[in-house]
Amino acid sequence: MGKKRDAILEALENLTTDELKKFKLKVGAVQLREGCRNIPRGALLPLDSVDLTDKLVAFYREDYAAELTAAVLLDMGMQEEATRLKGVA
Repeated sequence: MGKKRDAILEALENLTTDELKKFKLKVGAVQLREGCRNIPRGALLPLDSVDLTDKLVAFYREDYAAELTAAVLLDMGMQEEATRLKGVA
């Protein structure tokens, strides 16, 4: 696994069940870079942290997935997790 993928997984594993649910709702609706599309909400909801990490990296590649994850965490008020992730990214 890549360093950024590991950091995304670690950040997501540190979320509570409710926080992970909120993260999935936000990442499914967030404004993305031009040329990227949102992961369908139905595909996000059943995923655990490991599968969600794989889905994010598959859709957005490791670099942008880490950047996007950090941005959503910041939007959720999870500055500590976002800062930790940005330190790797």
